[in-house]
Amino acid sequence: MVKIKVQKAMKNTIIKNIFGLGIYRILGVITNFLLLGIIYRYLPNEETYGIWLTVFSILSWLALFDFGMGNSLRNKLTEALSNENYELAKKYISTTYIIMIIPSFLMLILAFVFVEIIEWKSLFNIQETAITEYYLKVFILTVALLYIVNFYLSILFALLHATYKSYLISAMQLLINVINIILVLMLYFIDIDSLLILGITYLGSSIIVSGVMSLFVFNSNKQVLKPQINFFQKSLLNDILNFGLKFLVLQMAIIVLFNTDNLLISKFISVKEVTPYQLIYKLLSIFTIILSIILTPIWTLIINYNTQQEFKKIREVFRKLFIIYGILMFGVIIIGLISPHIIKIWIGEEIFIHPNLILSIIIFTAMHMWCNIFQAILNGMNKLNVQMYSYGIATIINIPISIYLVLNTGMGVTGIVIGTIISLSFPSIILPWYTLRNFRSNE
Repeated sequence: MVKIKVQKAMKNTIIKNIFGLGIYRILGVITNFLLLGIIYRYLPNEETYGIWLTVFSILSWLALFDFGMGNSLRNKLTEALSNENYELAKKYISTTYIIMIIPSFLMLILAFVFVEIIEWKSLFNIQETAITEYYLKVFILTVALLYIVNFYLSILFALLHATYKSYLISAMQLLINVINIILVLMLYFIDIDSLLILGITYLGSSIIVSGVMSLFVFNSNKQVLKPQINFFQKSLLNDILNFGLKFLVLQMAIIVLFNTDNLLISKFISVKEVTPYQLIYKLLSIFTIILSIILTPIWTLIINYNTQQEFKKIREVFRKLFIIYGILMFGVIIIGLISPHIIKIWIGEEIFIHPNLILSIIIFTAMHMWCNIFQAILNGMNKLNVQMYSYGIATIINIPISIYLVLNTGMGVTGIVIGTIISLSFPSIILPWYTLRNFRSNE
């Protein structure tokens, strides 16, 4: 009877989490679209907007420097809380917060070095004479430093995921978007046209919100969630890092696979072409976001089921996710077909997007969502090796194939996307095969 009540309570928690995530994420998507449109109008031309998109795409690579410890903490903390081992949970939290100071400091050093030695105008293929190399270096260094601070504060997300409060992450992003919309509109109307000020505003609001939320979460449950130096446990480092390094390799592969297209477009075609690519990509990513709303608490749920060896329930979750995938794919196709009209309304002007580019991004989105389903299940079951190998292969071949297609086929941006599609076919096939094999072995 007690077990049934616990399971029912967990199910209610998952439903509430998905519902909360859904509301905040939908509002977050709406405000993010508004923010992108406002930033597009705020910046003087498409090339400057392309710089903005490309720089932040590159900054996302800095997430690698957590060495997978964020996701490792999420899994280990969920397991400890599932077993009601609250002292161990606090040790995991404290150890992770303290050890993460090292990669954050390392990033600070590397930011100064790389910003100085790289010729950014040449890298981005920038023709705009008003943007000097010096200004670009100052802009990139400033946003990199702010991004690193925000990166450290994001350890909080692991705590929120493990305690079934993932919806707070979406609530934070919604608040950040609203603040940024207000601030960027103020900059727009008082006619302050500056990439640097925009970067400081954009990331500064995120740092403030994340910092305040961290203090709130720590003080709401000091006995378990608040990190303390005396709970640092050196013996847990190997446990966190060994598991974390697998997540690191996986993160590295995924970041390179999904975040190099902007740079390749800038370098081999034109930074102006980043804009139409990103607009259609952002529009169809709505469905990836909807799926992630569902998968976020599911990952934590799978960890619990795996800890309790309730494999039948994991298979039931998978079957439901497969149905959801089919529904979302219908939406991807419809929105993809009418995307030029939506984008015209969204940004206030007509931008030509080749039908082949739209079709290729529809296929890419379908494969991306397909892989995400199996990733969530395998992450929860601590099955990371097969993901590392499949995404590793995809990452190794992605850039060479994309460059070859764009230089030799005349397909332009579409060639780069097709290169990513070809690369993504490896995890798209291998992950389902491995997952179904695990289901059969646990029957």
